[in-house]
Amino acid sequence: MLRNEKFAELGALKTFIAIAESETITQAAERLQFTQSAVSQALKQLEQQLSVTLVVRRSRPTQLTLSGQVLLRYAKSLLNEHQQMTAAVQLASSGGLDHLRLGMIDSFSDVAGQLTLQRLANSARKLSLRTGMMAPLKDALLNRDIDLLITSDQMQQHPELEVHPVLRDPFVLIVANEQLANTDGTIRGITEKLPCISYNRGMRLGSLTQLIARRIGVDQLVRYELDSTSTLLRFVQSGQGWAFVPIMSLLQNPLLVEGVKILPIQPGSHARYIFVIARREELGELPLKLSGICREIFDDQLVPQLIGQAPWLKEAAYSVTDFPPY
Repeated sequence: MLRNEKFAELGALKTFIAIAESETITQAAERLQFTQSAVSQALKQLEQQLSVTLVVRRSRPTQLTLSGQVLLRYAKSLLNEHQQMTAAVQLASSGGLDHLRLGMIDSFSDVAGQLTLQRLANSARKLSLRTGMMAPLKDALLNRDIDLLITSDQMQQHPELEVHPVLRDPFVLIVANEQLANTDGTIRGITEKLPCISYNRGMRLGSLTQLIARRIGVDQLVRYELDSTSTLLRFVQSGQGWAFVPIMSLLQNPLLVEGVKILPIQPGSHARYIFVIARREELGELPLKLSGICREIFDDQLVPQLIGQAPWLKEAAYSVTDFPPY
């Protein structure tokens, strides 16, 4: 039996979940941005309240007892239901949510983050935006540090999430006009004659561009391998070589596309897709609303910026409502 009538508070359960999903107490504290002693004390109080041992002491990585495993299952369920309840109650009011936390990959946030938040202004009293690389943002969504995520990872392995396709972001080949004059103007001629400037192979964009090269049968004679889009575009613009990039990367830095030729990658169709992802059924119609906002911004304001330079993009870059064919 419990030692008192008050059941574990949600904050204590959230701390316990962080402990269970971390290798050590220290790691859990870093994830929660608490001190190690505060996390240890919260675990001790929870065990005292439930009159059980939840974690095997001195185990590395963290190992739960049978009681701890049972509590973890119920704790996740309770927190999910609490989040759903809070969102449903707040969405039913005229003021909307109290606080909406969005995550966006850099390539989207740099060109559409401000517009997106402005159009969501009536959905919550406070909005916050977290940007960066795909992997940390994915973890932030799974850890409930953000509510909605705009990303190029469909996260198919997580059935607890709802996923809404937003747009098709085609990959293109870019090369400085001055360099293009030294080739026959074809993809094969460019890639055989000039060196490649590539995203770092440890990045998702790097792995995707390597896959494209294999698909069309060209060799990437890599001279520079970079982890910054702006640096990569500067290298191309200055005539150091060619690169494969998604058009969202070009939209991030329009001044760095001046004097650069944008070419379709043929043969084949090569693109990544952007999605809006949320925890299933927690935010009502808000994920759908966000998807619609992103589609409108992409079609009406972003793609037209490049149409003059590459008219064929009108048929390659567009919003979507169906999942990609892969």
